[in-house]
Amino acid sequence: MSIKKNHPHVINLNQLVLNVPIRRKLTDHEDRDKFEWNQWQSATKTVNNVEAPTKEKHIRNLIVGTFRLDGCRLFWSMVIRIHIESHPIVSWKFCYVIHRLLKDGHRNVVHDCIILSSYFDQLCKYWSGVQQSYGLLTHRYCHLLVSKLKFHVKNPTFTGGLIFDEPNDIRRLFKDNYNLYLSLCNELFDYMEELLNLVQVIFTSLDQSRTNSMTTTGQCRLNPIIACIQDSSLLYDYIVKVLFKLHEGLSGDALQEHRQRLTDQFRRLKRFYNQTSTLQYFKTLIKVPILPENPPNFNIKEDMKNYQSPVPVVSATSTESLQGMDDLLTGTSTDTKSILKTTVSDDSAASNMMYNRTKEISELEQRVMQYDAMLKQNRSETDDLHRTIAAKDTELIAEKNHRLQIEEQLRQQFDNQKRIADMHAIDNKASSNEKFNKLLETYNKLRDEHAIVLNREGETKKQLTDITQQHSQLKEEHQKKEEEFNQNQEKINNEIVQLRQTNDELQDRIQVLTTERNDYQSITKTTAERMKEIENAKQNVEERFKQLENDKTRIDNDKSTFEQKLKQTEGARRDLHDKNREHEENLIDLLHDKETLELKVIDLEESARKWAQKFVETTDKQKLIQTTHEKLLSNLKRQHKFSILTYCINQMHDGIDRMKNKELSGEKNTSEYLLSKIQMAIASTKKMQDLYKKQNESDETTTLAFINECITLSNCMVDIAIYGKAASNFTQNVDLANSCRDTTLYCIDIYTNYQTPSVSNDNDKQTNELIHRLNSLIEKCKTLLKK
Repeated sequence: MSIKKNHPHVINLNQLVLNVPIRRKLTDHEDRDKFEWNQWQSATKTVNNVEAPTKEKHIRNLIVGTFRLDGCRLFWSMVIRIHIESHPIVSWKFCYVIHRLLKDGHRNVVHDCIILSSYFDQLCKYWSGVQQSYGLLTHRYCHLLVSKLKFHVKNPTFTGGLIFDEPNDIRRLFKDNYNLYLSLCNELFDYMEELLNLVQVIFTSLDQSRTNSMTTTGQCRLNPIIACIQDSSLLYDYIVKVLFKLHEGLSGDALQEHRQRLTDQFRRLKRFYNQTSTLQYFKTLIKVPILPENPPNFNIKEDMKNYQSPVPVVSATSTESLQGMDDLLTGTSTDTKSILKTTVSDDSAASNMMYNRTKEISELEQRVMQYDAMLKQNRSETDDLHRTIAAKDTELIAEKNHRLQIEEQLRQQFDNQKRIADMHAIDNKASSNEKFNKLLETYNKLRDEHAIVLNREGETKKQLTDITQQHSQLKEEHQKKEEEFNQNQEKINNEIVQLRQTNDELQDRIQVLTTERNDYQSITKTTAERMKEIENAKQNVEERFKQLENDKTRIDNDKSTFEQKLKQTEGARRDLHDKNREHEENLIDLLHDKETLELKVIDLEESARKWAQKFVETTDKQKLIQTTHEKLLSNLKRQHKFSILTYCINQMHDGIDRMKNKELSGEKNTSEYLLSKIQMAIASTKKMQDLYKKQNESDETTTLAFINECITLSNCMVDIAIYGKAASNFTQNVDLANSCRDTTLYCIDIYTNYQTPSVSNDNDKQTNELIHRLNSLIEKCKTLLKK
């Protein structure tokens, strides 16, 4: 079954849950009610909006439920009522519960969740817009669950806990089919990537919220870490073993990208384990495995023997609760399914009743939501009235204070004026009358202002009375509406409970009636889809095989061309290296000889200076010294010539010794190179013969040219000996190697004769014989080139 399909924009979870089959049903009515109630309690206590970690006993109860019913149909039917999208914490805890059910629940939980995979896609998109807190955590967790379901669709051999029964070693899972191993390796990498992304988001969220692992907030975020450690250790172990298997049958260059991807994930996994081991919360729950400093070296087979699988150890308090679960659950496997045989009309009637009940429940829920909205609105209006009354009271108090201040000012002014009037009444009666009139006018003004203030106070009191009456009326109406709402809510709740009970009974009945029909339809559809998939796969395999054949032919041609170019380049590089080394050796020897000659020349010059000093004493001694000096120079030249010839002889002997190396191998262009060297040797021999005839001990230029030509010829003879042997090995022509060796030995004899001038009468014959032998070598090389 494929996960990536074209789903509608909004997934109907109710319709998807109906596609999940009911594999087992409890026959005892009381036992079933009690079991379903316990499951509902566990589901609501694990999936809620409380920011606290879920208790293990509730998770364990849900896991036991999957084994009793051979699936998670009951759990999904309860999830419909919880409203997963209502709160990010609810979605976060729901993803964790699903992860635990997939990992530790019945094998059929994986198949049931694959049917509902489109819902996880929708939930992932729903929280994709929230890039912080639990919204982002839920988004990444949904990605992990979708990746896990894809992995199980492509690899049904693995259980939800990433375990497979036979064979017990993953390297024997596909025998020697390396294409399947490559596909499995990529899928394991994708799974591990999503898991590490989730872990990274969890720790980032923990740092941003500034919480630690010992608080309920931090533990709620860190809830999936133990399951992630267990999954990641298995994934890493499988990836390493699969890569060792691939390196047995494929080249290392083809797997370079896989090794790089493993290195990146190894670093992230090691950082994840280090972060977890430092948290106090996990120190008593799990022993985090310790990874080595570097991943294994797959190019060394012995590293597989030294490799140790990382195994996390969960504490005894966590593992003992799960021990014996299989023994507890296998006893329920003997329960039989109750099959009700009814007619099609009963089925349709039950479906209609179920639809009506569902519609009534949805209408009642909408009414409850409307009442909630009305109640919230009334409360907000009441709060507004309270705020208005408080504001009016504040204004009234301010007016009272202002009035009292004015009255106090008037009273003080009146008293002061009265005292002044009494004091001046006797002295100036006329002025007192005028002042009295002024005071009377002032008093009248103040009285008018006081009347205005009293009128404003009356209006304010009247407004306050009206507002108080309105508040009391609204309060009475609010109490009445609240009482009506409570009564209606109780009625609606009772009706909802009754309707849900009836709905559950009808739903169970409909499910039992339609199970066989759905199974038959699903089997038929699955078979047809499987046949189409097999045909498509067959065509794809044939096309892929043809494409691979063409690619293989092209790659082989490119490989052969590249190898030829590589060999040619390597041969040229080796030749240049040999020449460079020979030139360096010659240069060192010549420098050494030059230093020796310079020292000897210095000595001779010193001797000449001494003889020159004695020249005055006697002419005979001067002539004797001059004669001795010329003899010494002649001897030095002969010694220099002798040493150069000795060096050339030794060099040719070294070349003959190198012919004994059995590892010399030739190439197609070796014969051509040998031919060029022989031609150079012939030219050098002729030139050397001419220079030998012309050389004179008094003429240093001819002697030096002769020595240089001897060196050139010896270098050519060394190359002739070595490359003659290489060409002989390449063409399996032993005669060529022997001829090259004999010619080189003959050249050594000529150089030996050059060292002893007494036998110089035969030098021309020997030189001509050498040229003759070199010409015969040319003919043999041309014969090889023609072949």
